[in-house]
Amino acid sequence: MGTLYLSVELAFDFIAFVLGVVLVFQAKDNYLKLFWGIIAACIGLFFIWENVGWLVIVTDTPEYRFTTLLSIDKMLKWYALASVVSLFPMASLYPGYFNHWRLLAFLFPPVVLITVGLCYLCFNGAMTPIHFADEILANLDKTDVRLRLAIFLCSILFPLAYFIYPLASRRSFRQINRCMYGFIGFMFLFLGIYITFTLSINEFVFNLFGIVALVFTLLFSVIYLFRENPFSSHVLMLLPADSTSLPLPEEAVCDPLFTSIDTYLRQTNAYADKAYTIGQLAESLGEKERLVSQAIKSGGFTGFREYINYLRLEYFKQLASTSPDKNIKELIYLCGFTSRTTFYRIFTEKFGISPTQFIDKL
Repeated sequence: MGTLYLSVELAFDFIAFVLGVVLVFQAKDNYLKLFWGIIAACIGLFFIWENVGWLVIVTDTPEYRFTTLLSIDKMLKWYALASVVSLFPMASLYPGYFNHWRLLAFLFPPVVLITVGLCYLCFNGAMTPIHFADEILANLDKTDVRLRLAIFLCSILFPLAYFIYPLASRRSFRQINRCMYGFIGFMFLFLGIYITFTLSINEFVFNLFGIVALVFTLLFSVIYLFRENPFSSHVLMLLPADSTSLPLPEEAVCDPLFTSIDTYLRQTNAYADKAYTIGQLAESLGEKERLVSQAIKSGGFTGFREYINYLRLEYFKQLASTSPDKNIKELIYLCGFTSRTTFYRIFTEKFGISPTQFIDKL
């Protein structure tokens, strides 16, 4: 691990932090994007802090080598982050599902175990040196070894259960897409590196963990910049919706307020206003903005912006059918989009063909 490598990584850490901050300000009522922005910013800051520390170590001790396995502080850092990140696939499929109590229920096991681990470090701190994996079983009579092993096993099993659950979950408003499979693939890769890193520490695995974590953060932060929910797609955006009412998937239940919202917007076409906001919608319905946002999420949309874009796409299809004399540019602005590039990207992502191909079929 050289100073050049650490310096380059520090530069990318700073980029990850900046991307996270941008996502936080861009998120609005999209809590998935908000939390990912916070996580990306925290990961960037954490790695900046870690790598600055390693620069000092490498400068003072060029031949520094890792020696201790089952490092409790490193396991607690991983466990805290993995417990939150592993909830993203589930939150992506069920927007609005995680309220304060449900989030607390899912995070209760890691919170308890991390608290126990921190208390042990602060008030005891005696650690049995473990240099080889077979020494773990030989020292199971030691309290700290049993605690470290418990943290290690839980830090694998709980995140694994959280990000695998969506693959076997019941039908919802949203469907898993390739990006989520990529996300889950990264999580499996992380688990493999983490297990190796904890039980057989060496410089290569340590650097690999940092590189993969940085690539993971930067990749999905960039994706979040351009997509409201990169890990799943709303079923109504995958299938043609010719009816004026909103068809509901089986076993999916939405807030009655969402039906009122959908009816109002389809009748008034208020979404065609380029500057239309959730505040204006709430005021028109005489409801609180928070309740309107929750109702939209109960319908499977990640937030107001994704829902409005869905309605605008459907309106474009309607205008293209009824106004063949208008060109694509006119139709784009009539349905409420302000950017041709954004419109083309969203339309192609949701319907699998370009707007030009769609009009040609008409």
